[in-house]
Amino acid sequence: MTGTLVASAAPTAPARNSIKTSPAAFIDTLTVTDERSSQRAADQAGDLVRRQRAAAAARVRAAKIAAAKRAALQAAAKRRAAEARKKRTAARSTRASDERMSASAAHVLSIAAAQSGDRYSYGGNGPDAFDCSGFTQYVFGKVGISLPHSSSAQYSVARHISASQVRPGDLVFVHNGGGGSIGHVAIYAGNGWWYEASNPSTGVGKHRAWSSNVSYGRVL
Repeated sequence: MTGTLVASAAPTAPARNSIKTSPAAFIDTLTVTDERSSQRAADQAGDLVRRQRAAAAARVRAAKIAAAKRAALQAAAKRRAAEARKKRTAARSTRASDERMSASAAHVLSIAAAQSGDRYSYGGNGPDAFDCSGFTQYVFGKVGISLPHSSSAQYSVARHISASQVRPGDLVFVHNGGGGSIGHVAIYAGNGWWYEASNPSTGVGKHRAWSSNVSYGRVL
């Protein structure tokens, strides 16, 4: 069989880049993209607002804490200042009291010294013979302080003080036995000496302390 064969070309598929999107589809794509961008922008804006609010709240809390600390420091400073003023006032009062007491004590000691050489007499309260409480009653009576005529009664009206607080012009109470009842009273003269009406053999005068079983009282 003779003749010419003519090859028939197969239909060619259109190129990919030749496919065109319809205008409506393109618009839909743009719309979706814009919505997503708008949402991201809104989310970012919301995050920014929340961060700003959180930062503002943190600043407010920090300011409140700082204010509370300042108030506490100021209150503590005021308390310290008040305590310092109180201590200064107490110190001035103590110094003034000590000065007054020193003047009174000096007067008491001078009166006690003036009775030196008087005789001891049981129940005596002066002006020339004394027992122990009669002597202290007489001396303090000269400076306007009334004391009962009994060593134990004088102990009950005196303000009790420690050995570290005792000063010249204070009362010395000698206890019977091992710290029992009061058996004797004298006037502390300082440095381990007493003014007292001791007994018939020694009479009235300034004597070296002869007992450590003592307590002290103040009536000035």
